[in-house]
Amino acid sequence: MIHTLRTLVFIACTLFTAVAPALAQQQGSISGKVLDPDGLALPGATVTVTEQNTGFTRMVVTAQTGAYSVPSLTPGTYRLTVEMPGFSSLERTDLVLTAGMEMVLDLKTQLAGVQESVTVTGQSPLVERTSNKIGGTLSRKEIEEVPSNFRNFTALTQLIPGMTPNPAASTFEGGQVVANGTPSQQNVYLIDGMYNNDDRLGGSQGTQVRVVLDNIEEYQVLSNQFSAEYGGGAGAIINMVTRGGTNNLSGRAYTYFRDDKFNNRGHFLPATAAKPHERTLQAGFGLGGPIIKNRAHFYFTLERDNEDIAGQKRFPAAAAPLAKDMVGAFTVRATNYFGRGDLQLNEKNFFNVRWVLETAPTRGEGFNTNNQTIDAQTWESDWDHLVSGTHTTVVGDRGSNVIRVGRIGEELATGAQAFFDDNVKFIGFAGRDPYSIGQSNTHPSYVTGKGGSMVRTRIRTYVFDDSYSYFVPSLWGGEHTFKTGGGISFNQMPPRTTVDSGTFQFRSDAPYDPANPATYPFQFDVTVGPPNVEGFDVFSRDRRYYFFLEDKYRVSDNVTLNLGLRYDNQRQTPDGNKAFAPRAGVAWDVTGSGKTVVRGGVGKFYASPPVVLDLVLQQSGVLTRFPNVSINDPNSVVLRPDVILDSEGNRGVASLSAAGRAELNRLRDQVIAGSTFNRNPVVDSAGRQLPYTVSWSVGISHQVFSNSAVAVDYVANASRDQLGVIDLNEPVNRVRPGVNVFDPNGTIIPAAARATPFARVLQVQTSSAFDGDYKSLQLSFNKRMSSRWSGRMAYTLQQSHYVGLGNPDARRVWLDNDPRADYGRFVSDRRHVLATSGTWNPWRSLSIATVISAISGAAINETVGNDVNGDGDNNDRPIKGINDLTIPIRSETDSAGRAVINGLTGPGSFLVDMSFRYSIPLKAGFDSLDLFYDIFNLLNRENLVNPTGNRASSNFMISTAAQFARQMQFGIRVRF
Repeated sequence: MIHTLRTLVFIACTLFTAVAPALAQQQGSISGKVLDPDGLALPGATVTVTEQNTGFTRMVVTAQTGAYSVPSLTPGTYRLTVEMPGFSSLERTDLVLTAGMEMVLDLKTQLAGVQESVTVTGQSPLVERTSNKIGGTLSRKEIEEVPSNFRNFTALTQLIPGMTPNPAASTFEGGQVVANGTPSQQNVYLIDGMYNNDDRLGGSQGTQVRVVLDNIEEYQVLSNQFSAEYGGGAGAIINMVTRGGTNNLSGRAYTYFRDDKFNNRGHFLPATAAKPHERTLQAGFGLGGPIIKNRAHFYFTLERDNEDIAGQKRFPAAAAPLAKDMVGAFTVRATNYFGRGDLQLNEKNFFNVRWVLETAPTRGEGFNTNNQTIDAQTWESDWDHLVSGTHTTVVGDRGSNVIRVGRIGEELATGAQAFFDDNVKFIGFAGRDPYSIGQSNTHPSYVTGKGGSMVRTRIRTYVFDDSYSYFVPSLWGGEHTFKTGGGISFNQMPPRTTVDSGTFQFRSDAPYDPANPATYPFQFDVTVGPPNVEGFDVFSRDRRYYFFLEDKYRVSDNVTLNLGLRYDNQRQTPDGNKAFAPRAGVAWDVTGSGKTVVRGGVGKFYASPPVVLDLVLQQSGVLTRFPNVSINDPNSVVLRPDVILDSEGNRGVASLSAAGRAELNRLRDQVIAGSTFNRNPVVDSAGRQLPYTVSWSVGISHQVFSNSAVAVDYVANASRDQLGVIDLNEPVNRVRPGVNVFDPNGTIIPAAARATPFARVLQVQTSSAFDGDYKSLQLSFNKRMSSRWSGRMAYTLQQSHYVGLGNPDARRVWLDNDPRADYGRFVSDRRHVLATSGTWNPWRSLSIATVISAISGAAINETVGNDVNGDGDNNDRPIKGINDLTIPIRSETDSAGRAVINGLTGPGSFLVDMSFRYSIPLKAGFDSLDLFYDIFNLLNRENLVNPTGNRASSNFMISTAAQFARQMQFGIRVRF
């Protein structure tokens, strides 16, 4: 009893003294009981667990109940040995432990003399007996065999139920993932358990530092009901486990190649047009092995990625000659370095380090998904870096502690090409008058003009994380694995630089003509700041920390309770001190054989808004060094620009006149001098909290035969206290109420600024008005390789509701005085998502793999294309009797006759990808020559991209682009 009390006191003290960030350890565990021949507990037996490829070894002794637990194990292939005087030694080999896996192995020994030793070669259990989490893990074999277009890891995510992919247009473009109806911003990405999110925009852009496909040993997705150790987002936890060195020196050299000669013509390429040049060449080299056998190992890779991805764009006739049907390319020149080291210092201490560096200058960013002309195309310069270290300490037979530290860095510049030199290096204003650079021209169906905006973001994130596990074999009638810890991170942008030469907005696609008032711009927007600077710098510093306590409580051999409590805090959230997140789950091993497990749980999951929100609040405050200036007075000289030619000599691009420049300089000087205030500010709310999601599930997982398993789960969630941006000065009958109405007590607008004629006053809020919901039925099937084939299937039937449009930190609604009018279908809601993969080994080393993906169409928001209510937002939807006189409303309408948000559905997609692999054995120190042939979109299906829902566009609900036509890829790899 005294021992138990000391244990509980130690766990509690650890909870309140450990510090670290919202990430998880992503290691696995092996536990169970050792029994004698009569099925009775065998205390004092030595259990040795050895990673077969590295020789790293852990030893524990069984407790009085015969129970043992080996936590904090790195994913790998293990050998488990049980030894006890008077009994034969027992050995289990080839136990594959995946990331986060809780393997339970109960072992029965034999008396000595009957048999000296018993060795069993067996596979890992297909069903986790003690876990209620939902998700899945793809092995190295699957990653290598399953066709993945552009070798982009997001293609693998669709093989997990509950995950809705946004197909990637290249290695670097697109590839967002929506998990269980939550915005992609709320996903958390990890590399070997180390935080790897994009602090600028959260998980919406995927990982901060890219891990190339050849470096991924396992791909783990926790889509729901993960334990209290995991947090920082209400979406999925996506972890990439990297490859490491072993006791054998080995390496690989590879290249993957595709060319337009082997690709079908683009679906929207005019019949008379030549096929555009297109080529991708990815080449890499990897080497790993022992530094000291069984003690220290290394692994290093280098990959070069050259991509020229062709695309076609179609524009309406009204946009000519500024925007005409065209072909072009998205180009990338990237270099990726990766290094890993692992060390077992002694039987109690393990160290490892990870290092990733990538540079990736690109031209034509988003070419295949945006409506920019060549003059307006986006360029990007990107530098990403990650380094992390982990120290695992074994504490006796029952405890272990894991400490992780890391640093993530990024230098990202993206925007109008006018702010880059020819080498895609950021130059900013470069001594130029911002208004002389040229302006962006935004029309309903296209964007042209050389100028506009660009941001350069520096990210520096420092992470410290600690967790302690302790196994208690007998307490309160069962076994317990207590785990406690916490973390802290410093998430910084030192600084973010904005450069902006301004944007004109137009109501029609017709080129600008000073002689035709119908073509005049209706609004001009620009960020301004002090003259004679490279750009406008804003610094942001955030601090996040969390604590957690959890208990894996095996009430009996059949029933396990997973209980936990987590606390999250973010300094940039004003009222974020209430973020306690309880979680509870149950796993019931129905027969006790581990083949049928009923699981369920409920939990609360908080999400941390990205640092970009703080930047917006700083840059767009009531009094700011760099205000946003919006001109929408039709009599302003700014909205009477000059007309210039584009780079092809076509007339119709608007550029600021001399009078317009003078007026903007006057407004800028007034704001900077403090004689006036920002008329379009963005302000925070004192009561803003961390948004959260309450999620619950119930399901069953069942092993079918010896090598396959199925699972069926009902998963639902309710999002609460969600973020949104509301215009406090929303006009009523086109008249803005003014500061005395929306801020009568002076808590938002300072006294010195209350005389300002404010336009929009946007406030960032967390409110029940933004509540959403999700429900789904999720099915999965997984068959390991046997009888020459393996397979996986994931199907999700789902329905997701959201309020407004955009990422949570910038979510906007049509009617700011009635946000619930924007409650409706989530823009990423796709009712049916099916993905299935299979690998067949028909002959020798030949393997044929296929992925079939079928996804319902995404939502389209129908808008009128004009700011009808005069609130400064161009997101008005049509209303019966007002906007349907010439074009009928296609969306369903509400009781007020208004088109519902996202009331239209775009085209679905159906893809069949196929891969052929063949290995030729080699001699003279080489293992094999591997040949690859991949076909993507085998059926050459015309998978259309969503058309615009803007009724003012000539292309309203007319598809103008499609995903890729059939393409082929060839690869060759030498392994040694």
